[in-house]
Amino acid sequence: MSAVSRAELVQTARRFPARLFVLAGAALAALGAAGFLLLLARGEASRAWQSWHVNFMFWTGLAQALVVFAATQKLAKGHWSGVVIRLAEAAVAFLFVSLILYVGVVVGRAYIFSWLHEPRPDVGAWLTARFFFVRNGAIYVLLTWLSWRFVRHDMAPDIRELTDGRPAERLEGRDAISREAALLVIGYAFGYSLLAFDLMMSLAHKWVSNLFGAFYFMGSFLAALMALAVLALAVRRRMGLDEIFSARQQHDLGKLCFGFTVFWAYLMWAQFLVIWYGNLPEETYYIFYRLIGPWRPVGVAVFLLVFLVPFIGLLGVRPKTHAPTFAALALVSLAGAWLERYIEIVPSINGGAGPAIGVPEIGVTLLFGGLFLLSLGWFGARYPMISPRLAADALERERH
Repeated sequence: MSAVSRAELVQTARRFPARLFVLAGAALAALGAAGFLLLLARGEASRAWQSWHVNFMFWTGLAQALVVFAATQKLAKGHWSGVVIRLAEAAVAFLFVSLILYVGVVVGRAYIFSWLHEPRPDVGAWLTARFFFVRNGAIYVLLTWLSWRFVRHDMAPDIRELTDGRPAERLEGRDAISREAALLVIGYAFGYSLLAFDLMMSLAHKWVSNLFGAFYFMGSFLAALMALAVLALAVRRRMGLDEIFSARQQHDLGKLCFGFTVFWAYLMWAQFLVIWYGNLPEETYYIFYRLIGPWRPVGVAVFLLVFLVPFIGLLGVRPKTHAPTFAALALVSLAGAWLERYIEIVPSINGGAGPAIGVPEIGVTLLFGGLFLLSLGWFGARYPMISPRLAADALERERH
């Protein structure tokens, strides 16, 4: 690999195709919004708001986990990720959008949360509407604030370098950045566990799993790694990263994707085994309802797409370093992660009907995906999408 100067890294930081992301995101969001409004106009509010909730939990979890991935790299001193870390941090822009999208969850609450019509005195005041929505909204606000503080501190040296041309020190602001990263990671684990319990587990009457919170936030982390791989490979040529994002770094990212794919399967098996062994009807019903009858194809698809296909595909070195193969496997995993959110949420609230994945669900997914791309474009137009100091450090260590 040839040496890349600091001046070239500064120029690369400005090459993010923000306009393309904004235009593509706006088009997809407009198309999805039209489909969502058409659903409401046709009297299919139940299906519309259920799809909204599925996509809210998927895209918000993915965006938050992308920022958390950057935070973990700071704490673990993962210098290899210096080239792609800002691509992960850019997802902080969508977290602000998700605060507005959370209002949609509140507006459509009657079609999502059955306990609003069938109160559950067994859990006391925990599932009362005002406390419930304020509590979870506060968690989202807090994590968005912690995420922005972390990203802002990490970007500050790079913004100054791009403004005045003086190279930033590699360790500049390290203590503050590490402190913000630690707070964010801890907040993510606790906050997203509570969000999983409230916004998904509470949908199933009397079903309880202490592991479900970890299953949700680690599943979102796996989706974030796959999304980062797709994003890095998609902008590689347009940003001129061929000389910077090396096969070795791509392999490192692939190993993380593979490792957390295995960890996802471990968590799934650990949760299933305890429920099967305990054999309590209120626990087994949730699992077996999704593994038999009309929901069985979706349950099998989740296992195949999230675990089996990526596991086999990423087992060797070549698939991780061959960009088209890696991107395809990452997209397969992301599709499985979306289906996982769908099967966790919809069977609990659609009144016993089978799966229905069609134009309405695709339309709402386009709305959220478009807003996600739009957020990345907005961020990329205002902030450096490569950190010259971190990229230079990663390349220097790789040469030695």
